[in-house]
Amino acid sequence: MEETLSVHINFNENIVRKQLWHHFYYSWKKKLPTIFRNFLYALLVIFIFDSLIGKKTRYDFFQFALLFFGLACLFYLIHFYYQKANYSIKIDKHIDEVKGYHPITELYFDEKNFQVNSELYNIRSLWKKITYEVSDTIIMLHIDIGTIFTYLISKEETDQYTEILNFLKHKAKLKNK
Repeated sequence: MEETLSVHINFNENIVRKQLWHHFYYSWKKKLPTIFRNFLYALLVIFIFDSLIGKKTRYDFFQFALLFFGLACLFYLIHFYYQKANYSIKIDKHIDEVKGYHPITELYFDEKNFQVNSELYNIRSLWKKITYEVSDTIIMLHIDIGTIFTYLISKEETDQYTEILNFLKHKAKLKNK
């Protein structure tokens, strides 16, 4: 007997906005270790060149490292707030666009594939191309269609949250963090 699951999700502006902001902060949180590692590599390269070329004391290098750290933090803060403002504009455009259509999304889970149907897009993918992550009460479905398409499902959006999660545990791969 084939196991299938059909989920209908009504559009709710507040839930979608909350999901998208959660995804923004989640993706930035995942970037922080890489940013810190890049900072340490840059500091190491500067230290090596300073040791080979410079005739300064370690105190001078420590002052330079603190200045470099401060400037790097300032740069990343400016970049973060620029991206946040840009993302806010994109969220508003997306929500305005979705409001203009029939705001019901249908999700179909079956033995062979997963499908998302709405007036904006119709995506179907095999389970081997799908990974998922769970962050708080939001499931992030990552579908590889040449590029990664991420679909967000929150617990407050549907009553079938646990069924979806159980289905994904059996069919899709949990994305490594």
